[in-house]
Amino acid sequence: MTYLAWLAGIVAPDNSDIEYGYYQKVLEYLYIRSFNSKVDLDRNRASDGIDLRELYEYETGFSCDKSGPCSILEVLIGLAKTCEEDIMHDPDYGDRTYLWFWDIMQNLGLTEYDDYRYDLDEVSEIVDQFINRTYGRDGLGGPFYVPGFRGDMRKIDLWYQLNYFIKSRYF
Repeated sequence: MTYLAWLAGIVAPDNSDIEYGYYQKVLEYLYIRSFNSKVDLDRNRASDGIDLRELYEYETGFSCDKSGPCSILEVLIGLAKTCEEDIMHDPDYGDRTYLWFWDIMQNLGLTEYDDYRYDLDEVSEIVDQFINRTYGRDGLGGPFYVPGFRGDMRKIDLWYQLNYFIKSRYF
């Protein structure tokens, strides 16, 4: 099993209604794009993403290239895993990492680009908006939209954005 297929299995598990093949192009694009944040603390999110490589090796017994920068896909999956494991874990529901991931994808606007409607230019523009933090102050167009947010999500690291998002949506 390749590393990318393993990552896809996290966000499109067999027990879900999401099929990897349906979003293969956008997931592959996120996999080849490097994560370069303008916010220093986001280096921690990149570390979480890179830690997935170790988890892959541990779970599968296969090795993967652990050098190189963290991909955007790894960062988003790392955020979703952190959300599940550190904030929203509930054994009654099981592992919902994939649900948190697709919440992020929907907030970004990337769920519109399944393999039948994929447009590389538009996907690239969305990803650039995310990386360059040119989305709305309240997070609209970014990974974590918080209607009525009084600060500026573009200046806050992704961990705190995630926490504001979860608080506004679920608590």
